Amino acid sequence: DLEAYAHQDLPFERLVEILNPERSLSRHPLFQVMLILNNQMATGVDVSTPQLDISEIYATHDAARFDLTFEFGQLDAAIGLRGGLTFADDVFERGSAELLAERFVRLLGVVVGSPDVPVGGVEVLVPGERWRVLEEWNDTAVDVPWASLPELFEEQVVRVSGAVAVEFEGG
Repeated sequence: DLEAYAHQDLPFERLVEILNPERSLSRHPLFQVMLILNNQMATGVDVSTPQLDISEIYATHDAARFDLTFEFGQLDAAIGLRGGLTFADDVFERGSAELLAERFVRLLGVVVGSPDVPVGGVEVLVPGERWRVLEEWNDTAVDVPWASLPELFEEQVVRVSGAVAVEFEGG
């Protein structure tokens, strides 16, 4: 990241021209998620402080330029870090975007409060959600008969004798 700052003044359009990525009208050519940290407004705020105060602000954008844009700005010591989320409503429902924002805030809270915790060790799912995903939604066990395909076919013939088995071009 630090090496990338040496090229921060490269116009984005020039980067796209040089890389010449495959184009699609359904997505941005280089990325779909943008994270903006505007620290130009900082007035002596130390980002490493153990306090993290995030509050909702409303974006002034009419349309999302990317699938997701997280934008943060340091205001002052009293207000802390403020941020917002802009999302493409043809990609995300409002509730889904809000859940992503809540999880990101939870991640930031843990990282700021416990900087020694690896990011991979942070639980971003809401209580009970891990169980729902791994157990409830994954409860797909069914009894499968131990029989060959011809045996299963014969059983089906007996159960629905007289029913059409195969149709092709009207016959």
